[in-house]
Amino acid sequence: MLIQEHQADGTLQIEAYRPGQLTVNGHTLSEAVLIDTGHTLRPAGLAAPADLQAEHFDAALAAKPEIILIGTGPKQQFIHPRLTARAAAVGVGVECMSTEAACRTHMLLQSEGRRIWAWLWP
Repeated sequence: MLIQEHQADGTLQIEAYRPGQLTVNGHTLSEAVLIDTGHTLRPAGLAAPADLQAEHFDAALAAKPEIILIGTGPKQQFIHPRLTARAAAVGVGVECMSTEAACRTHMLLQSEGRRIWAWLWP
């Protein structure tokens, strides 16, 4: 899948996704990444979506996103419901989907100027 969107300067552009790889702003990555609401890309430091814990969500919720996207790799997986409930309690939506779908969703929401927090596993 090749994604091409015109974005304002200073935003991260997810340019391509292939199972096992993401291309963001010209850099091909093969490890899980975190894209925070400030448009900063960094290693997620987690082996799998199932490793997400309450403290990870606390950091995400402190950034006051509108939505948290979790790209779980080639196949959709779900995180523990207590994490979703934690976000819902403060009005933040959580969506778990394949990374391919999460990349498309991130680019669409970003183009609308929405505040997104995303964990993406290639």
